[in-house]
Amino acid sequence: MKGLSCDVCGQQILGRPLKVVIEGAIVITCLQCAKLGRTYVEPPSRRVGRHVPVAQYSSRSVRSVSRETLDELEVVEDFPIKIRKAREKIGLTQEDLARKVKEKLSIIQKVESGKIIPDLRLCRELEHSLRIVLLTPRAEIPSSTGLTAAPSLTLGDVAKVKRRDKNQ
Repeated sequence: MKGLSCDVCGQQILGRPLKVVIEGAIVITCLQCAKLGRTYVEPPSRRVGRHVPVAQYSSRSVRSVSRETLDELEVVEDFPIKIRKAREKIGLTQEDLARKVKEKLSIIQKVESGKIIPDLRLCRELEHSLRIVLLTPRAEIPSSTGLTAAPSLTLGDVAKVKRRDKNQ
């Protein structure tokens, strides 16, 4: 199985890949090339896409969950509809559900309307209370099939790295 390759040097990334910003571009790099830019911090997204990453929007923070768990899971695309239908099926009001999952009513309302994405803790509580599945494993980005014999062009092949003089 072939792993990810660095967008800058083209080498296979051993260990965990890093997202960095180099000259305004967000790239996936190895540990060595990550030093050429600054660490990318993903801004919170309010949009609901096909699959959305588990975000930390709830009124409670996620302390007991490791970062790897958050990176490995994502919330299903149609979570607002699933939650509302499951709640109505078992005859709960939004207030009842909020009490059952130990969350504010306003958070439940915003989750059901799709305005916010539930955090990992709330997803687990909703899954348990409503007997539904909200979290799925994150889909892997398909790597190249390897049909070409020549290595692909990388950012490092075309970019000039500016180095500062030590005298300045």
